[in-house]
Formats: sequence, C-alpha cells, structure tokens
Amino acid sequence: MGMENFRRIAAKIERHMQQLAVLGVDDAPNIFNRMMGYMPEMQSIYDAASDKQLMALSSEFPEFYRYARIVEDAFEAERKKVSRPYDDFGPLSENLICSGEALMTMAATLERGYQSFLANGQLQEPRVLQELDKWQQQWLDGLDRYKQALRAEGVETQVLATMEEVYGRFTQRIAALAHQASVVKK
Repeated sequence: MGMENFRRIAAKIERHMQQLAVLGVDDAPNIFNRMMGYMPEMQSIYDAASDKQLMALSSEFPEFYRYARIVEDAFEAERKKVSRPYDDFGPLSENLICSGEALMTMAATLERGYQSFLANGQLQEPRVLQELDKWQQQWLDGLDRYKQALRAEGVETQVLATMEEVYGRFTQRIAALAHQASVVKK
C-alpha cells in the first residue's frame, strides 16, 4: 500500500472526525466507539507506513492524527489492564475475522454517508438516500450472516454477547441516522 492509499484512508478518517465534531462528539471514549469501523484501515496504515509517512499524514490530516492518538491511548490502557472480559475467548477463524472487519468498515462508511447526507440536506439527490438505505439493508443482511457463521463455528456465548454489543452500537447509530435522513428527505 502506497502513500496515495494512506492519504485516501487518512482523508476519510479526517472527514468523519470533522463530522463528529459538528455533532458535538469530542471526548475520546465516544470518538473511539463511533470510529471503531476504521480500525482495520488504521491498522493497515500502522502495518505498512514508515515513520516518515506517518509523520506526513499526521501533519497533513490533524484530525487523523487526533484519532490515531485516541486509538493508541485506548490500546495502551487496555494492554495495562490485569484482566479483560475477552481474555478467555478462543481464537476466531481468519474468515470470521475478515468478515467482522468488513462489517465494521461498512458500518463506518454507512455512518459517514448518512452524516454527509444530513449535512447537505435537501441538496442531495433522492437516489443518494436510496443507495444508503440499500447499503444499510445489505449491511444488516451481512450482519445476520456473520452472527449465523459465529454460531455455526461454535463460538462461545460470551463472545456472541460481546459481538452483539459492539455491532449493536453500530446498528443503533445507523438506524438513527437513517431515520433522520428519511425525515430530511420529506
């Protein structure tokens, strides 16, 4: 992955952070929860970018840098805990990990899309909302398939409950944004 891809991802994160600021979401825990869908992309940057590239991205995209700091701080705090509720979870298959990451990324894209629609209100074409609603349904269908795959693989009840909590937050936020967008459309 090259610098152009890093910039594309950083710009996407930057825009979402700016949207959250407009909504008054500015504390680290809420930002972390609302931006969780970017974790796979953020990790891909951490894995592939040089220190020099990271410094350039941080300079060019200050909100990306802020998000990166929030993520680092959250992971450091988590690492220092004596025990965590998921310590006893067994490993997930690579297929389930990839599916879970894809769902998180799609959720972040949906949130950002609905937020952009709401920011532009009546200026948006009706087809934009129709597309977002279609993607939302695809995401919900994918989430159902993911939960079924977790159960089929025999994942522990505690793991299922944790996944339900994480994806439940996404579902609630996306549903609320979709509702707001449908009201704006009228």
